[in-house]
Amino acid sequence: MTDFHQLYSHYAGDVYRFALFLCGDSAEAEEIVAETFARALTGKAPLASATVKGYLLTIARNLHIESLRHRKRHAELSPELPDPQPHLEHVVSQKSELEALQTFLLQCPEVDRAALLLRADGLPYDEISSALNISLAAAKVKVHRLRLKLAEWRAARESNSI
Repeated sequence: MTDFHQLYSHYAGDVYRFALFLCGDSAEAEEIVAETFARALTGKAPLASATVKGYLLTIARNLHIESLRHRKRHAELSPELPDPQPHLEHVVSQKSELEALQTFLLQCPEVDRAALLLRADGLPYDEISSALNISLAAAKVKVHRLRLKLAEWRAARESNSI
């Protein structure tokens, strides 16, 4: 029991900050922290001390993603919200651009995508490397290379649309 207490006292702050950054709500972040440590405690695999933080942050990220999926499935429209009718051309253009970007990102390796998205969310490289269980240098390289590929992709799309 003291091992779990030490684990919790050492990493709870990091997991909470990461969860708060992901969701922006302190109550939800606290729930994510509690569930993260519950899953770590009841997990079948033993925790290796070198990868504990990355493992815990990965659990927290996955719990946040599950929460987003759950909310998306159960979202209700508020009657107070106005129903703006944007121009159809604008909607089609935005949807087309988003689908093209998603297609591009899905063609990239998953660890590269995750590194770029975590960095875009403002995570420092050391936390990205821990969350993805890669070296600090690898995290920086993956983000940099995917940014370059993304810039090339955007330039190619813009030159094709002119």
